Amino acid sequence: MKFKNIWLFLPCHNEEENLKSLTEKILGLNIPNLHIAIVDDASLDKTGEIADSLASKYKSKIKVVHRKPPRGRALAGVTGYNFCLKQGADVIIEMDADFSHNPKYLPEFLQELKQDKYDVVLGSRFVAGGRDSDRSSFRTNISKLSGVFLRLLLGLSLKDIGSGYKVYKRKALLAINPNGLFSQKGLAISMESVFRAVKAGCKVKEMPIIFQDRRAGKSKLSYKDFFEPILIALKLVLRLGRA
Repeated sequence: MKFKNIWLFLPCHNEEENLKSLTEKILGLNIPNLHIAIVDDASLDKTGEIADSLASKYKSKIKVVHRKPPRGRALAGVTGYNFCLKQGADVIIEMDADFSHNPKYLPEFLQELKQDKYDVVLGSRFVAGGRDSDRSSFRTNISKLSGVFLRLLLGLSLKDIGSGYKVYKRKALLAINPNGLFSQKGLAISMESVFRAVKAGCKVKEMPIIFQDRRAGKSKLSYKDFFEPILIALKLVLRLGRA
């Protein structure tokens, strides 16, 4: 199985210190038929300018979408999903733009997807070989405990439903129906997208990653972002039922 049109999108808000080096590291992997969509989520720094400069330099490889407020990780994610689908992508890759998701795993993820046993590959911190790196045990344990609660609520067996590092076949992303997602702002989109994929009958493969704290810049997360997944999970169960 050969992928003819791969699109990777990077949702970015104020990532001027990371965007150029991350983008060039991805391109340096020389993955055939790979393109990058940079989704500038109403950045207040030079992220948008850097994105435009990269698109000008790598004309056949990079495109930029500039979003206007309201901003949010989930809103930028939906923009990225729809943009990649409109490009005719047969594979869509989602990853963070702060180096917490190492590009080195991409060839492995794509190779696994080529076996045609799975519809989604999920980069997981909590399977054998994966881990949270450079993070306190408190933060890691909070992530694990919240994950256990949400998995039980939703009826999922996957171990890292909060991971935003995913590779989708086109049919899986269409089954998720990006425009119908409940998530609006932060972390919930990661959980909701994988839940909807499983609910639609897609097969998901977890593969180990080492999650790293951002290389530069400041996190955009606030305490409110940790409550949205619970509210969205409840809404999903009430509207769609458990997985």
